[in-house]
Amino acid sequence: MVERRVVIGLSGVPSSGKTTLLHLLLRDFPGAKTLAYDRLHPGMSEQQVEDWLRRGGDPNEMALDNLVAALKDLTLLGASGGSRSPILFESGFGRVHRATGAFIDFSVWIDTPLDVAMSRAVRVFLRNVELNPSPTAAAEFIPRLTRYAQGYPMLRRIYLAVSERGLASADLVIDGTQPAEFSAALIKKALADRGVT
Repeated sequence: MVERRVVIGLSGVPSSGKTTLLHLLLRDFPGAKTLAYDRLHPGMSEQQVEDWLRRGGDPNEMALDNLVAALKDLTLLGASGGSRSPILFESGFGRVHRATGAFIDFSVWIDTPLDVAMSRAVRVFLRNVELNPSPTAAAEFIPRLTRYAQGYPMLRRIYLAVSERGLASADLVIDGTQPAEFSAALIKKALADRGVT
């Protein structure tokens, strides 16, 4: 009989705290494999993103074939068994994206207020500028931040819609304003209660 590894979905809007939680959980699940949506998705051009947002930003429009293939490969244990450590899957959509969400056995939604998430995103932008040795980094950053701010009202609507559906389909909802260590402990306990150790 072919078995599969457990997939733990860590989901939320951009800058909700997914990556921080993933790194904390790796300390408790050292054999876990990780997979992140934004590292495998080929990305879209700025125009494609704008068009997608105008159409309503439905995550299911994205085929995400590479991500689906990676999830298939990582989850299969095969007839001979193998490591049963979980897969920590970082995604902005949770189970809302049906093709990738079908792999998620335990879905965690990080419920972070959009103003908090936006301030974190801006801090990341600023930090990247600080670390960029180019003398034009700051000047180049201003148009990027301007585009982000101008497009944010539309992004906000998408984030709210996806969050509503992500929350409804989650097995555990975490308060994204709490310390990450506290949230990681909650997730670990919820998984232990379900036999995932």
